[in-house]
Formats: sequence, C-alpha cells, structure tokens
Amino acid sequence: MRPDPVQDVEAAIGKRVSSGRTAARKRAPAAIRVWGDAVPSSSERAELKRASILREAARSFNRGGFHGTSMDDIARRLGVTKAALYRYVSSKHELLFACFNLALDSGFAGLERGEREGKDGLDKLRIAVRVYLHDLIGRLGHPAVLLEDGALLPQQLAAIIRRRDEAEKRYRKLVEDGIDDGSIAPCNPKLAVFAVLGVINWVPKWYRPDGELSVDEIVESLVNLTTNGIAADHKRMVHRAGPKDGKRSVHNER
Repeated sequence: MRPDPVQDVEAAIGKRVSSGRTAARKRAPAAIRVWGDAVPSSSERAELKRASILREAARSFNRGGFHGTSMDDIARRLGVTKAALYRYVSSKHELLFACFNLALDSGFAGLERGEREGKDGLDKLRIAVRVYLHDLIGRLGHPAVLLEDGALLPQQLAAIIRRRDEAEKRYRKLVEDGIDDGSIAPCNPKLAVFAVLGVINWVPKWYRPDGELSVDEIVESLVNLTTNGIAADHKRMVHRAGPKDGKRSVHNER
C-alpha cells in the first residue's frame, strides 16, 4: 500500500509540534512549581511564541502577499532574529500551512458549537459562522492568507482542500436541516454556503482593528446580512446592521 503524501505532511507538522512540546517539558525546571500557575511553563511559553509568530506571519502575508514577504520581514516585525523563528517553524510554507489550519480549526469549532447549541438549521448556521468570523478577525488576527491557497505546496494544498471540503459539507448539512425544519427557505445548499463563506472569508482582506466598529459589531452585522437572505420566515430576519445609534458609517476597511 502506497503511503499517503498528504497524511505524511500532516504527521510531520504534528510530530514537530509534539516533539517541541516534549522537549520543552524536559527542559522545564521542577522549581517552576513553587510559583503555582502564576508563571507559564516552558512549553506554554513556546506555544505563546509560536502563536505570536503565526499572527504576525498572517499580518505580513496580508500586507505584502506570501511571495512578497520573507522570514526576515516577519522576524523584524516581531523584533527577533530569523534564527529565533526557525526554532518554532521550519519554513515560510509551514507558516502559511499552519495559518490555514488554524482558520479551519476555528471553522470546525464553530460548526461543533452550532450543531450542539442551535435550535434549528438557521440558528445552527448563524452560530457556526459567528464563531468562525469572530476568530478570523479577533483571536487569529485577521489572516487574509485564506486567499493565498495557491502559494501552498502541493501536498499542503491537498491536505487543506480535504479539510475545507469536510467543513463545507457540514455547512451544507446545516442548510439542508434548515430547509427540512422550515427555518431556511428552499434553495441550493451548496450555493448558499458558497455565498455565505464567500463574504465571510473576504472580511479579513479589508478589516482593520483600529476602525470605528468593534469586532462584535462587524461579526453580528455580517452574520445577519449573509443569513437573512435565506431565512424562510421574515420574522427570523435580524436587522441589527451596525452600531446601536445607527448613524456611524463603517470605516474598518483598509
């Protein structure tokens, strides 16, 4: 049986992260326990640094594009040496691959929450999309790298496509459930999901954190705008499209 190159890529990334954590734990002095939980362990500090690298990589790729950004650029913006970056990642392609996987992780987390907490198909879809978008422009630091899938290595791209297809399948299932339970108007589930995710995945491209609208305001507005169009009952449509005073314009675009 021939080995699956996609699984090889995923296993290599996982092995690198796992071995890094194991090594960090071995290096951590036992004396750290005297501080209780007040001081992060070596492995926790390593994870925080790697997360910081990924956020800055996403921002740098967003500003200059993947091919227009070097590891030197990322290191300089973080205030560290390029050698320090290579302690946590092996290459720029690994950074891009990791950013994609973080975004997909958020997508799956949103789906799981929607499937668990939603009272009908429309509600499940709204919860799933809300969690996903909130992570994209909040916790993950607006990784517009989602538009850079053409820069992934072939095996990495295959792995991302496989995960993305699985996520889209579950989004379509929510739309189908909504049609069945009457919360979503009859429509083509595949096209409905493409329309919703097309809007959501484009937000990181124009969003900037110092704009007038908060993350919460943007998320609620766009989730409502993208799902109102498929709501079966007009009473289920949400009209909170912006700030409470309704007078400010959106200036979060770049």
